[in-house]
Amino acid sequence: MTRTVRIIDPAAWVDAAPFAAHLERLCAGTGLPWQVVAAYAGVSQRAAARLVGGRPRPRLRRIPRTVAQQLWSVTPEELQRLRTTWVAASPTCARVADLVGLGVPLAELADRLACTQALVAALADGTPATVPAVTALRALVAVEAANRDRTLDALGAA
Repeated sequence: MTRTVRIIDPAAWVDAAPFAAHLERLCAGTGLPWQVVAAYAGVSQRAAARLVGGRPRPRLRRIPRTVAQQLWSVTPEELQRLRTTWVAASPTCARVADLVGLGVPLAELADRLACTQALVAALADGTPATVPAVTALRALVAVEAANRDRTLDALGAA
């Protein structure tokens, strides 16, 4: 039996510390949670969670260069513009309706989306035509978290 050894290009990996610090500075400077910043940057929630550290896993020491570049390219100014940039609401409406269908209370959704319960109810109804981009990203993060929690619950029940 032969075992294939995969050679990883060391140039494809970089020290994670500066990028974890950048992520933390972005969050501190904008008031946005790391999950939203990661979603905006196109970085997986799992990788971002490992960058900020905490239980049950320690911080990453190295990350792929592509992840580093995605994070480094995000500026505080871009993140601030998410509050004043409006996007089509239909994907957000669908996400909020799914979360409401899963039994997530409107008050909890309002907290997660950093908006009013009235806006959450309108989103669940599909009423708004547009929403701030930050609300759309927060809804995306909320759905990803709910899906992850459901998967973990299903695995735990098995």
